[in-house]
Amino acid sequence: MVPAILLGTVLLHVLPLLGFLASRHAHTRLRRAGPRRPVLGAEELTPLELGMLAGGLQRLGEVALAELYLGGRVIARGHGAVARPDPEPSAAARLIRTLSPPARVMADRLRPKRSMCAEELVNTAARSDQATVVLWRLRRLGLFFPPQRMRGVRRVRCAAVGLHTVLGVAAAVLGPGLLVFGMRPSSGPEGIWSVLCAGLLLTYPFHLHLSRRAVGALSGPVLCGAVAAGTALAAVPSPRVAPVALALYAGWFTVHGAYRATGGRLGPRTLAGDALLAEAHRAAPAGGPTAALRSTALLGFRSLRRQAGEADPPELRELALVRSFAAAVGRGFGRPDGGLGGDFSGDGGSGIWRGDGDPTTAARNRPR
Repeated sequence: MVPAILLGTVLLHVLPLLGFLASRHAHTRLRRAGPRRPVLGAEELTPLELGMLAGGLQRLGEVALAELYLGGRVIARGHGAVARPDPEPSAAARLIRTLSPPARVMADRLRPKRSMCAEELVNTAARSDQATVVLWRLRRLGLFFPPQRMRGVRRVRCAAVGLHTVLGVAAAVLGPGLLVFGMRPSSGPEGIWSVLCAGLLLTYPFHLHLSRRAVGALSGPVLCGAVAAGTALAAVPSPRVAPVALALYAGWFTVHGAYRATGGRLGPRTLAGDALLAEAHRAAPAGGPTAALRSTALLGFRSLRRQAGEADPPELRELALVRSFAAAVGRGFGRPDGGLGGDFSGDGGSGIWRGDGDPTTAARNRPR
């Protein structure tokens, strides 16, 4: 019975592994067959379009939030919260006087004397029709693949991710189950392991929360389950359960490493989009609000927050202001999800693309 369960566990891990490898191979062939050279220069893209190209919908929202800050419409409250300034600065004191449509959508959500989660504010702009306009322009320029070109890759990838997620949930649940098995009363030195299993079981939800924040949305709980299973098997050794648990956890992390190595959540950016993005990165930093927004589009709030303590020349005053704003908002914002479906791939990757590049409902009804 044990060999059959062990073989089934291994085979269940092989299926998503093959799916990740096959989808990455198909994605690579698709990119090679797509546009290779951009039809315009990087300077012809707006900061919002550059943000969409570099980091998807999340980055576009971060650019709109930075624009809102330079326009004097928002201030940081810390811990991932922002609010409308009270009183608002005069028009002469605003570095940006005319807001883009996504920034106006965000400004309409802010209420006087009330803080709001920056992530929620960014999602408001990222899911708006104005963001869809930016997305479709990048598709028409050949910088993103249309959703129908990505459909086959997406289906294989999503099926593999789904099975991998189910195995991860099973691995996270197995840990506390084995802790119950390891809480057998015993005397002598073995009793310490029983007390340890009981304490770990009582605090297991807290450890799940910490591991999810520190490691990832799913990889953290699986790691927590692996520690719990190891503690339980150390308390009550079981030659039947140990090989199955080892195969489950070792296989899951091996497949998850393959998921990361094959590009994470494969995005719709073409080779032409990569070339245009590389051109934008090679451009020398310049002063002014627009240049600060372009730097935000390329780097994102997380990288800007790391650079908050660096000294900038006087001509980069606006960029220094955005860096200080990113640091003031806090670490709770601008951090990419490390779990399944939220990775930033270095090879044509994206941020929080819905369905690996599928348009929103408004985009599906938009005439070509």
